[in-house]
Amino acid sequence: MGSPLSIAHLASELTPIVKVGGLGDVVGALAAEQAERGHAVTVAIPAYAGARIDAGWARETLGTERVPWGMGHEPAAFRLLTKIAAGESGRGMRVLLVDHVGERRFFDRAGVYADPRSGEGYPDNGERFLFFARAALQGLARLGRWDVIHAHDHQAAWAPCFVRTHEAARPAFQEAATVFTIHNLGYQGIHDAFVLGLAGFGRELFYPASPFEFWGRVNDMKVGLVFADMISTVSPRYAQEIQSSGEYGFGLEGVLARRNADLRGILNGIDVERWDPAHDPLIPHPFDRDHLEGKAQDRAALSERCGFPRESDWPLVGMVTRLVDQKGLDLIEAAERDLLRLEARFVVLGSGQARYQELCRRIAAIAPGRFHYQGGFDEPLAHQIEAGADLFLMPSRYEPCGLNQMYSMRYGTVPVVRATGGLADTVEDFDPLTRQGHGFVFQRHEALEMTNAIRRALTIHRQPHLWERVRANGMAVDHSWSRSADGYDRLYAEALERVRAGGAHTLASVRAER
Repeated sequence: MGSPLSIAHLASELTPIVKVGGLGDVVGALAAEQAERGHAVTVAIPAYAGARIDAGWARETLGTERVPWGMGHEPAAFRLLTKIAAGESGRGMRVLLVDHVGERRFFDRAGVYADPRSGEGYPDNGERFLFFARAALQGLARLGRWDVIHAHDHQAAWAPCFVRTHEAARPAFQEAATVFTIHNLGYQGIHDAFVLGLAGFGRELFYPASPFEFWGRVNDMKVGLVFADMISTVSPRYAQEIQSSGEYGFGLEGVLARRNADLRGILNGIDVERWDPAHDPLIPHPFDRDHLEGKAQDRAALSERCGFPRESDWPLVGMVTRLVDQKGLDLIEAAERDLLRLEARFVVLGSGQARYQELCRRIAAIAPGRFHYQGGFDEPLAHQIEAGADLFLMPSRYEPCGLNQMYSMRYGTVPVVRATGGLADTVEDFDPLTRQGHGFVFQRHEALEMTNAIRRALTIHRQPHLWERVRANGMAVDHSWSRSADGYDRLYAEALERVRAGGAHTLASVRAER
């Protein structure tokens, strides 16, 4: 690592303060690791009504700002948190809470992205997160000069644009490099063109293939991709996939291919303190790879909770997932009968599309001794599934990185995955002849392929000497953030070198790149 940097992350989630999916886990763990390395790290997030702020944070009120908004202004309020909890990673890391205190109260709602009663996304999400990006930069400008502005996913994608346009004259950002990380290209933030005016840009900038235009609408993700000095995504395989075809690029593959020289795939790590079976307060019986008695007890406890026999040779197959097409729930639907014929039991935790929620409820109703389903998200149960299951199923259609396969290996739970994105980068198919590998991998997104991979896993499970080896192989892998943080250190150094050499992505330069 070089000299310590002043780094500002902008994101819509940050574990443990607010978590909907894996984004919060990644941002929280990366920021904590960077703080441990001596960087000065601040994470800006919206001040959601449901934010969970414990006693481990010192709090400071920073006041308000008038944020330019179309032809007028909207008021923002800021609070600063500083991590003071002893014995936790990331001590000294700061969090900037960005609130909207105007009439519509963008963040004073029951959900983060969607109304929890209907499951429908808020219709003004485009405005909410556009405001967040602009206001966050004004709040960050109060805190000093920055070396790196690092925006995450489409909710923060306008930040690199604003740094090079409306905020370019601020001393806080004049020497900063901008980095944009794609966590999931399938969610892009596409809105009607009126948001361009709210962002402070004229209609003359909205023309076919302009930095802001995407099939007649404004695409937040595209804005981040075009304006950032450097781009990253969360695994090397996914970095290749999103440039290759519309199946993975979702219409932005051309933009990404043009920025190929600026795109890096950096595999996520996991928070090995929070996900540690030897010290996990959310599981009933801690264990480690040299003392697996606790895992057997966790398996029995999970079986009992699900209404399954406590003592059974049938493996438990876990899933903790969003119930959406991306996660391969269509394969579960297509393979339902075959799965219920296997000598295995299934535990599923998650919510999502109504079609798949109903599928899981129906299977649980007709096969209560074989299939258990719990809707929503339950953090303790998520940990208990990782600890108590024998296998963990991830049949994703695409998967930028994935975290659960890494959690699973750490907890001695063997992953069964489709070879896509980060799943392909992190799970090696087990070969019983060489005894190498730590999971079971299938190639094509087909129900029969998935079922056959589970069958292979069940065959190995019936051979204790092989099962112990595949499980031990997974538990020995280091998935900590240290190597990932090395990659971001190199990325930041490259971005700063380009900016200091006059290569910043300004409005003029990105228009010239058409």
